[in-house]
Amino acid sequence: MNRPRVVLADDHDILLEGLRLILAEEAEVLGTAGDGLALVELVRQLRPEVAAVDISMPQLNGLD
Repeated sequence: MNRPRVVLADDHDILLEGLRLILAEEAEVLGTAGDGLALVELVRQLRPEVAAVDISMPQLNGLD
């Protein structure tokens, strides 16, 4: 079974690392971003199937 390819974005490092550790058991975590602009670039480069995004981040929020 293929694991989903995921990127994560949150501006709180502890939460981001905890989420990465939890999801790594079931998904292939391709990368993480600390703000919305970095997330956009990460998605363009890595083409994940899923992006788990904080809706309140600097520069570009998760809803934008």
